[in-house]
Amino acid sequence: MTQPQDFRLMIGDEPFDPIQVPAAAEGLAPARKPTIVQFSAPLNGPDADRLKAAYGVKLDRFIPNLAFLERLDDATVARIRADFLVRSVIALAPALKLASWLPATGTPLNLIATLFADADLTTVGAALRALGARDVVLTDGRPLGSEQYASFALDDRAVLPQVAAIDEVVFVEPEPEREVTDVPSAEVFQSGRTGGPADDTIWRPGLHGGVQIPGLHGEGQILGLIDKGRLDLNHCFFNDPEESKANEDHRKVLGMFDQNDIEAHDHFMFVAGIAVGDKRGADGKSTLHANRGGAYEAKIVCNSMGDLFPPISRKYVELLDRGKKAEAFIHSNSWSAAVTAYNADAVDADSFSFKNEEHLIIAAAANTTDGVSGNGAPGIAKNTLCVAAAQAFPNHLTFGSGKNGPTTDGRRKPDLMAVGAGIQSALLNPTTPPGVYCDTGLPKKGPTLAATSWATPNAAAAATLVRQYFTEGWYPNGKKEPHRGVKPSGALIKAVLLNSTVNMTGIAGYPSNTEGWGLIQLDRTLFFEKDPPSPRRFFMKDVRHVSGLTLMTSATYRYFVSNRTEQLKITLVWTDIAATKNSTQTWRNVIRLEVEDALGVKYLGNDIDPANGVSNEGGRGPQDFVNNVQMVIVDNPFTGPWKITLRGSLVFEKQGYALVVSGG
Repeated sequence: MTQPQDFRLMIGDEPFDPIQVPAAAEGLAPARKPTIVQFSAPLNGPDADRLKAAYGVKLDRFIPNLAFLERLDDATVARIRADFLVRSVIALAPALKLASWLPATGTPLNLIATLFADADLTTVGAALRALGARDVVLTDGRPLGSEQYASFALDDRAVLPQVAAIDEVVFVEPEPEREVTDVPSAEVFQSGRTGGPADDTIWRPGLHGGVQIPGLHGEGQILGLIDKGRLDLNHCFFNDPEESKANEDHRKVLGMFDQNDIEAHDHFMFVAGIAVGDKRGADGKSTLHANRGGAYEAKIVCNSMGDLFPPISRKYVELLDRGKKAEAFIHSNSWSAAVTAYNADAVDADSFSFKNEEHLIIAAAANTTDGVSGNGAPGIAKNTLCVAAAQAFPNHLTFGSGKNGPTTDGRRKPDLMAVGAGIQSALLNPTTPPGVYCDTGLPKKGPTLAATSWATPNAAAAATLVRQYFTEGWYPNGKKEPHRGVKPSGALIKAVLLNSTVNMTGIAGYPSNTEGWGLIQLDRTLFFEKDPPSPRRFFMKDVRHVSGLTLMTSATYRYFVSNRTEQLKITLVWTDIAATKNSTQTWRNVIRLEVEDALGVKYLGNDIDPANGVSNEGGRGPQDFVNNVQMVIVDNPFTGPWKITLRGSLVFEKQGYALVVSGG
């Protein structure tokens, strides 16, 4: 039975039907005002092209359901209202531009105003100053795939409605508080254990024909880190005897950007050590230090999260772009905003990811003990991989730390878990010795506690090794073949990590709002040609936006199951377009995952029985419109050809995706 279309607008405190709101005025004013245009049905490509040409609409700020936020003059409002595809046209009330999480009392207010793409920054700055705003910082993030912003301080709360009434303003929110979320763990994310056979990790996959397989350690990869303060380059994990400062010739640290917070910080040191820390010997080679990082041969570029705050007031997308310019494709963030709303940092994360398809942002869930109600940005962004913490081996399948999901709009976060306890890494020497030092150990603050801050760089190291697997050409034959090297999308790296996860036996239900999809274990997905052969194989398809699905189109793939004893796991990930701020539902493009086995039994993405953690037969469950991660999981799958169909069930423009299948 077809469900009736829901026409309520999911914006503000309560959904409402715009047809019940007084229509936007039709005068002769030339000023272009914020206007919500709702359509009677989803738009296909030709429809969207015609509307853009006829009325100059952008169709880039989607508001569920079936609406877009535009800037239109009165004459255009009158014309577009008469279009046969249009259901309603209303003015955006200034009250809907004010974040519901603005503090009720207190001044000054440190605020961020998101502006329309065609807003004149000089004009906006003058209007804000005329209202008494100070410390105004204007940012054009459009070249980076994000927004135009105005950051400012306001001493008089009474003028907030006037700020919201500025036509160029889309949304006003408070500057968020951002808090850090304070090599056995690396072995766990590779093979699910420590202290096992030497040739049983991604670092050393084993032998083939009596020859050691070289493995993956991060060679040729660059990781971006955004954290508190900066690194001490005198620590042996990061020092270079030939280069005293971070630069493109440094053996480990290609850049350090920190204008607001220029002191070395123990949190940054510990995080960087977990990800890429490595002590070199006199010969310039790794000494294989016992506490080295998970991707110890990779390099890093560092940004201080202090630059996000006044008076510098950099935008999150600017810090990501610094990493991009240094050729970092994985961006690790061991911190979380203290607000659970889809805010400016979340929009920046999703916008950057959508525009820069080869990049993946990884961020910490809030810790269980943090004094916040839930997880915040950037972890709650749709395209970010949000990480919670597991305990140390042998209790690695037991919960360690992390706020439960879902997000305020019902999405599953955290996405997965990595070990965040019992880790020894780089420690800052408070006496700042003049030469190189090599202090390592448990964290000084909460040494016995699990922390998402420590789990996140473990996940980032795992992502770095996954990227290396593809760039060096290990896929599809499980051996290094440089001519097969490809640059994977962020969606593909994310899909591999999620496909590799195992159920946390110490947490009830799978998947869940506590563990997400479980603990990373890369050897569940990554395949190596070795002796004896791995019982698992994997298939992937990495499709960029330009070749992606559109509304009501589909793509079909086949996977042959030859071994019933291996679990079949099918993972679909797509990098979605950023949502409009203040939307209470953030999804935009939706892909339906349908699977049919060799006997004709059907399965549907995310239609999973949490009691046993496998997909329900029949594929009759309701479609998941909310999550841009979809799974089908089948134990003891029937041998023979399986058909996998992806359908663009609600897509407003071309949508790329990554598909990963692992099994026997």
